[in-house]
Amino acid sequence: METLDSTVTKGNPNASYWPYVTRFGVITGVIGAVLTLMMYIGGNGLSPMVWSFSLMGIGLLSLIINGVLATRGVRAYRETDLGGLIPFGKAFVVAFLILLVGSLISGLFNLLYVTVIDPDFANNMASRMSDWFTEIGMDEAQIELQTEKMKEGFSLSRQLMNLAIFGPIGAAIIGLIAGAVAKRNPPMD
Repeated sequence: METLDSTVTKGNPNASYWPYVTRFGVITGVIGAVLTLMMYIGGNGLSPMVWSFSLMGIGLLSLIINGVLATRGVRAYRETDLGGLIPFGKAFVVAFLILLVGSLISGLFNLLYVTVIDPDFANNMASRMSDWFTEIGMDEAQIELQTEKMKEGFSLSRQLMNLAIFGPIGAAIIGLIAGAVAKRNPPMD
């Protein structure tokens, strides 16, 4: 007969986490792509300053959603397949992979948007920013520098760098937090 504080688990410690990584990663990626699309479409009618603040808000919302979904994915795996226990290392790996899949999907959508769907987006936004910089009194050299930086941010090389470097780094940071939140070690005797 088991006691309430028994450390016997009913799960399989070798159960595959890939179904959870796939499901929660795709959900995270699709939500990220939708938020990106909202940002691009919504940015067309906003002033550059308002668009910049909207971008920060959507970025913060995206971080929160990613953290919640990664934590939820690890917990679903923990409760369904592992009998309620998961060490930090495994929780981190699952969260990291969920976020990496989501980052890949969202990043590929972003790349597709700025290179295929609306290839003039960067030029249009740079033109609007240039007009706004003129309105606030920036000199021509500063305006040119800022608009070139903006165009570079939407370039193919920058999009690929974001996908290859910043996606995994962000996934690791948020994955550490999600893994720490979702871990559950067996009770100490």
